[in-house]
Amino acid sequence: MSFLEKMSTVDLMENLREELTCFICLDYFTSPVTTECGHSFCLLCLLRSWEEHNTPLSCPECWRTLGAPHFQANERLGRLAGIGKQLRSQVLQSEDKQVPYGRMLAATELSPDNEQDENAFSSQSHGINRVYLSSEAEEHDKERLQEVLNLLRKKKKETQVILTHEKERVMLCKEETKNCKQVVVLEYIKMHQFLKEEEQLHLQLLEKEERENLRKLRENEIKLTQQVRGLGKMIVQIESMCRNSMLESFQEVKETLERSDPFLLQCPEATSTELSLCRITGMMEMLRKFSTDITLDPATANAYLALSEDLKSVRYGGIRQNLPDSPERFDQSATVLGAQSFSCGRHYWEVEVGNKTEWEVGLCKDSVSRKGNLPRPPGDLFSLIGLKIGDDYSLWVSSPLKGQHVREPVHKVGVFLDYESGHIAFYNVTDKTLIYSFPPESFQEALRPIFSPCLPNEGTNTGPLTICSLESYV
Repeated sequence: MSFLEKMSTVDLMENLREELTCFICLDYFTSPVTTECGHSFCLLCLLRSWEEHNTPLSCPECWRTLGAPHFQANERLGRLAGIGKQLRSQVLQSEDKQVPYGRMLAATELSPDNEQDENAFSSQSHGINRVYLSSEAEEHDKERLQEVLNLLRKKKKETQVILTHEKERVMLCKEETKNCKQVVVLEYIKMHQFLKEEEQLHLQLLEKEERENLRKLRENEIKLTQQVRGLGKMIVQIESMCRNSMLESFQEVKETLERSDPFLLQCPEATSTELSLCRITGMMEMLRKFSTDITLDPATANAYLALSEDLKSVRYGGIRQNLPDSPERFDQSATVLGAQSFSCGRHYWEVEVGNKTEWEVGLCKDSVSRKGNLPRPPGDLFSLIGLKIGDDYSLWVSSPLKGQHVREPVHKVGVFLDYESGHIAFYNVTDKTLIYSFPPESFQEALRPIFSPCLPNEGTNTGPLTICSLESYV
């Protein structure tokens, strides 16, 4: 092998060594890692470098700022470093046996006087430094590893304590849940018992009121029967007198007229009966758990109706608006539907009717006729109508239309729908009582809320119907 070929081998070995050398410790890579900028270092060298410098973290070779202390293990580079180290050692040993190249190679690594191989001397001197630095670094790394080991043992002990505590909590959690379930069951048993007792008291009160009402009715029936008989006898007697060609003596006529005076002054009266209002403890609170946000559907509103911007209120505007007459819009009835459509579930909402003298709220089939003002067929409409004439206030349900007198006006109405059970009911929100509950129905199509502020009545009944917000109750 020629001298030039031998020098070429040395250069190749040095180039290979440089590629497999850590920039920090100047020795072959040990457990190399590669940063996000693409440079590789020994793991411990990189960590020690970052530990000695303040943030922001940077690459020790190119000084590029790194976003985070992220790096990837480079096992292949580590294996190559190990192979390069062994290969260099073998080449040096084999070449050392050949003269003069062996002595030349030794000289290049030991003598700094050879100007031509100054780089080789520099490399050898760095190697001496590496031995010193490696020993010092090894001691430092051992201390660091011992510190980490102590921390890991401490952390393991802490984790083991928490693990033991968590295992104990598993049993405790089961026991707590079991006790809580028992408490819930007992509380509901008490509540059921309270409600059962209240139900019995309410039924007993109704039975008592029924007996009192029946007594009044029977007494009034006897009284009215006696009046009818007395009136009948008086009528027969006077008719007999009138048929005679000659009247009885003046005294007899006078006596007959006097006897008729009390009958003429009689004012037959129907018996007034009363029943306790249907007020169930906790009923309104339970209903409000099913609160549903209802808004009005402008596309269905009669052209004379004025809707609020938030679609929560409707009043009779008095002026016909220029609106398209679509199939969805009511053309003659002062009515608007809710935007929501229900085909399942339980839903509850409240409507403020205020002091209006006429109004209507409820539910209807989605297919209800929007044209004309004819009565809806039974099953198409489930509504409550409020009507005040003078001082007389009454509520009506449809359909079929059925009325009942009420003592006080209703200012706020609650509407409840349980679609699956076919249940619709209306409530007086003010005194928390049931107004009317429809018999169970099997719904075959979607239902929608319906609202009508009705027409003004000589300057009255101009107020709106307003859907209440129930967020504060939920």
